[in-house]
Amino acid sequence: MKIYFTWYLIPVVLATLPVFWLVLRRDTWRLVFALVVSLGVLAVLHPIFAAIALGLIAVAWQIVELHKARRLSGGRAVLLIVTIAIVTLAIGKYGQRGAIAVWGRDDPIVTYLVMPLGISYFVFRLLQYVFDHLRGVITENSFLRLAAFVMWLPAFPAGPLETYQGFYQKRSPTFDRQLFYEGLRRIALGYFKKVFVVDFFIVTFFGDIMKTVGRPFFDASATNAWWPLAYVIIVFVRAYFDLSAYTDLAIGFSRLFGFRLMENFHYPFWKANLSEFWRGWHISLSSWCRNNVYFPVFGLTRKPWLGLYASMLTMGLWHYVDWNWTLWGLWHGTGLVVVAWWERRKKARKKARKKAGKPAAAGYERYTKWLGYPVTFLYVALGYAFVSTHTPRHALKIMALCIMGPVEWLVGLIT
Repeated sequence: MKIYFTWYLIPVVLATLPVFWLVLRRDTWRLVFALVVSLGVLAVLHPIFAAIALGLIAVAWQIVELHKARRLSGGRAVLLIVTIAIVTLAIGKYGQRGAIAVWGRDDPIVTYLVMPLGISYFVFRLLQYVFDHLRGVITENSFLRLAAFVMWLPAFPAGPLETYQGFYQKRSPTFDRQLFYEGLRRIALGYFKKVFVVDFFIVTFFGDIMKTVGRPFFDASATNAWWPLAYVIIVFVRAYFDLSAYTDLAIGFSRLFGFRLMENFHYPFWKANLSEFWRGWHISLSSWCRNNVYFPVFGLTRKPWLGLYASMLTMGLWHYVDWNWTLWGLWHGTGLVVVAWWERRKKARKKARKKAGKPAAAGYERYTKWLGYPVTFLYVALGYAFVSTHTPRHALKIMALCIMGPVEWLVGLIT
């Protein structure tokens, strides 16, 4: 993510834009130029990974070629690309932690040789490309177009996880002034969110709460009873502004070059249930898990709840393989299973009422249907206790205090 905050990013963009739109006329040369620039910037930050990335792209391309030539079955192609993905993620995510433990965070080995944080998005794009080929969604297999898509620098560090077909089908092959202006506005919005809201406003006004409650073994009796609840809400809101800022920057810089990346957030704070929340939060990742985890698991087992748990565990372990992210995945998986059960029950109840000649909705429902919005918000916020702490014990302590603190305050107020 530091790609967006390197001192040479703006000069590189200003230098490449006129070449891209005014000098290069053929689409092939534009893609070559975009690939070279993306690789060049990535090579400055992570030289070893730039070479590894090209090698992995070549492997994915070759897997597709072998499958098209019927020299590799679909099952073996899936097994091969998934194995490569798991190994790459393991080395990329856990090799970095090991390198930091051995050499220190500021050592040149850690700074320049370990894989970047965007390795997850890189791997998932390759997986999606191979899966879509196996499904017949993509028929072409151009190494240049694949490499330009996967290595597209604006979307490399933090997504969104645009599909190969969406990346090319939605682009503008000629300069679009309106699209260019929209890109500039999104870039300004992204930097405002990150620099002002996340790094200044939240740190300045809520830094004490985050530092105190986020500290392991903090003394709950020495803090305000509402601080644990305020902590999970602040962490949740901060995560939204942080992630959506990077999405704005990715979308904005891409639009300068005519690429229309998909939106990644759609009013996630205002959703009636957890299922709706995941249709508005990190849309590209949740769509990826739905298409590549939920549907295959459901197709094999015919059990929706198993598909939901598999999807959310995949999403959690995609971030990091530890107990906290596993519990976060189980937390959201359980929430989605409960929501699915409740929706089925509500549908059956409406059907029964209609059959009995009664109104589809009971009278009290007009007063209670709004409860889903705060319940969904607080449920998601509570889940952030898992991913903002280092141990499950610390997370569970915060979650317990989030409930006990307000309850004790309310009891004291009544008595």
